[in-house]
Amino acid sequence: MSKRKINFITVCTDAYPMEYARKIITQFEKLSNFNVTSYCITDRPNEISDIATPIAPPFGIGKGWWNKMYLYSEDMPKGYSVYLDIDTVLIKNFDDEIINCIINLSFGRKISVVSDAIMWKNNKYSSSMMVMKHGQMVDVWEKFEKNKESLYGYDGGDQVWTGHQLNDSDVFYIDESFPKLKMNLKFHLGKKIFGQWDFPKRLPVGTKIVDCGGKPKPHELSYLHYVKENWHDVE
Repeated sequence: MSKRKINFITVCTDAYPMEYARKIITQFEKLSNFNVTSYCITDRPNEISDIATPIAPPFGIGKGWWNKMYLYSEDMPKGYSVYLDIDTVLIKNFDDEIINCIINLSFGRKISVVSDAIMWKNNKYSSSMMVMKHGQMVDVWEKFEKNKESLYGYDGGDQVWTGHQLNDSDVFYIDESFPKLKMNLKFHLGKKIFGQWDFPKRLPVGTKIVDCGGKPKPHELSYLHYVKENWHDVE
């Protein structure tokens, strides 16, 4: 029996070293049993073309994560795609959760995402992890492209604007079915003690993805064994 095909996509632009994209792509392909084709939206194609197909950022450098909006366009790879921010550490295989997302997409949902860890700007939609089917968010992309010049300074950025374009019935929130799948290092796992972050030495049972959005970043967290083994030691 042939393996189910899936696209894996990340974005590496501006100040992020390509090491970040290389590690998350390598780790996803290692952990997954899908037939994976990897892509990277980046301004440095020569640094990633040996392991992924580079895609030019539509708005160039300096526009940061607004380049993620391109994921919703008709120009993206056909079929189903998984997107993850590059400051994410992959711990265990999560194919079953991806398949559940795909099932929900086949029943009328436009996209599968996780809920924002802090409900930033009173917005539930997060673009840090997305499972999507080609073509199902094209209307959002077209509306953005038409108004992009006035949106780059939008309060809350790409995910808040996108969240405002969707109804609750359009979105499958992955964490509502799999609450331990993706844990935010700071807001779910860590706590601040006298101004310093304290992170757990062990992850809660069932955690498969650790989101290191904000600071500290994975390259600063080698003292945490789950980051060292699943990020620093990935080649």
